Amino acid sequence: MIEINVLEQVESFYSSAWDKLILSGLIVFVLLGVALPVIFYILNTHVLKAKLSEKFHRLKLEILAEVRSENREELAQAKQDFYNKSKALKSMALHLEGNALIKEKKVEQAALNYFEAIKGYLHGRDYVNFRLLVNTVVDKCLPKLDKSQITNVFRCMDTTEEQYFLELKKIDRMEYVRQEIAELRMHLEKEGTAK
Repeated sequence: MIEINVLEQVESFYSSAWDKLILSGLIVFVLLGVALPVIFYILNTHVLKAKLSEKFHRLKLEILAEVRSENREELAQAKQDFYNKSKALKSMALHLEGNALIKEKKVEQAALNYFEAIKGYLHGRDYVNFRLLVNTVVDKCLPKLDKSQITNVFRCMDTTEEQYFLELKKIDRMEYVRQEIAELRMHLEKEGTAK
């Protein structure tokens, strides 16, 4: 009986050890086969979210910079357009005032207004009024002014004839009225030297 008892104890020991080994193996299999992939999946998801978030943030900053750049360009263009239109409107007032001065026989003062208005019309790209005013200056002002009066008109504008025409050429970059500018200059030189 002692032998049976010993055998039963040995068999119980091995049976218990075997059960523990299977249970341990099962736990290791579950950890390695199920839990570890789940842990890797969770970690990869967090890493992927972080990378996507970083790329999204970088893309958002690039888009904002591009939009700001476009807005700056549009705003600069709108400011330039406003400046040009305001110059054209001021030129209209100078033009009308010059017409009134011509009627009062104040030709030198009218010429001053007209030359300022010519430049403003050119800034405002009002080529119709520009051409009309150039013809008015050639027909109604220049024949009645001598060289010293013409020089005085440009002096009142804080410029010289040369500087004035260089500025007109600079404003007329697309050369829409290059011929009219040249004709005005030619008439100005001819009328100024004839007296």
